[in-house]
Amino acid sequence: MRIEGLVFAGIASADAPALAAFFRDALGAECVQEDGYDRIVFPNGTSLAVVPPDWVSPPSDTNLGFLVDDVVAATDEFRSRGVEPEGTLTTNGELRYQHFRAPDGRVFELIDRRG
Repeated sequence: MRIEGLVFAGIASADAPALAAFFRDALGAECVQEDGYDRIVFPNGTSLAVVPPDWVSPPSDTNLGFLVDDVVAATDEFRSRGVEPEGTLTTNGELRYQHFRAPDGRVFELIDRRG
């Protein structure tokens, strides 16, 4: 598994729409509405999701997405290290991603661009 870098971040806010608008306006970035949350998309393809505090269970204030070359192979490698995925592999037509939970309960994900 090769980690290419951080490609996604998610943050929770009690006023998610206002925070998304702030990032959109302050950074001049595109804001895309997706399934009940806003995603700020930057020109290099990275993105920042702004969600309500109860979007994940248990509630968490952050979510980090690490770009890998192949999320399925990386998931298998994580399993071999005793780290089990959370939920199923998700594809959105652009990306594939798999969630995991860190020991402190925070959610993170591995992402590839094979969607």
